[in-house]
Amino acid sequence: MGTTKKGRAMAGAATLALLLTAACGSAAGDVGADQGGATDPPPQPQLLLTFDDQRPGPAAGREIRGDGAAVATIDLLSVNKPTTAYEAGRDGGVALRLPAYAGTEKGSFAALRVEPEEWLSPGSSEFTFGADVRLDGNSSGSPVDNGDNVLQRGLFADSAQFKIQVDRARPSCVVRGTDGSVVVKSKPALNPARWYRLSCHRLDNTVTLTVTDLTTGSAPATVSKTGAIGSLDLIGSEPLAIGAKIGEDGEIVRSSTDQFNGRIDNVSYLRS
Repeated sequence: MGTTKKGRAMAGAATLALLLTAACGSAAGDVGADQGGATDPPPQPQLLLTFDDQRPGPAAGREIRGDGAAVATIDLLSVNKPTTAYEAGRDGGVALRLPAYAGTEKGSFAALRVEPEEWLSPGSSEFTFGADVRLDGNSSGSPVDNGDNVLQRGLFADSAQFKIQVDRARPSCVVRGTDGSVVVKSKPALNPARWYRLSCHRLDNTVTLTVTDLTTGSAPATVSKTGAIGSLDLIGSEPLAIGAKIGEDGEIVRSSTDQFNGRIDNVSYLRS
């Protein structure tokens, strides 16, 4: 009997949760075998978007449901002509296809907006966030679209922010709190023909970026940086933005969208 689509989605969610647990090791405490030999299951991310309940086709007007442990309100925002769609992803799954690069204000822009909740304010806690991405070959070069934001909460001018981006095809993490900011960058550029898993992990004053080439199956590459961070107290109206920059008003920032041009899948956030 073949594996059903629901079975693949559950297996994918379990695999991602296990990877997040490996990155966010102390979130679940010590994991050990009980008298029967069983181990505790990995913690479920508060936010997990696999899109595997969707069918390929235009994304506008569809309900978006998360597979995470927390209740999340998720909306698709579009500017100008809506071009966002669901497409075939990796291993028979479904991915979110965001607008192609246009370079002008008349282009198509889109983002997922996750309404702010207490669990999206990590404070001083250990936390991990990331997504699987496949970047377009042409993705930046104009003032209105000169970056590729994958996942972020908080803007540059805010007192706190966490962010993962792929500017100039190179992944980086930003974690900023009351005491300072730590930025971690990966030197190798992403190959547009491949899928990658990007993960940012904050533990105390250290931020670690992990880049996994999912197409080749090679070992993950990690880079870490340490510096003063403090507490990320994101308790205002800032939404969590996926795929482009969203302002405090809950709308895409049209003057500088930082639109991610490509495909996104398995978006996750886990706070200990």
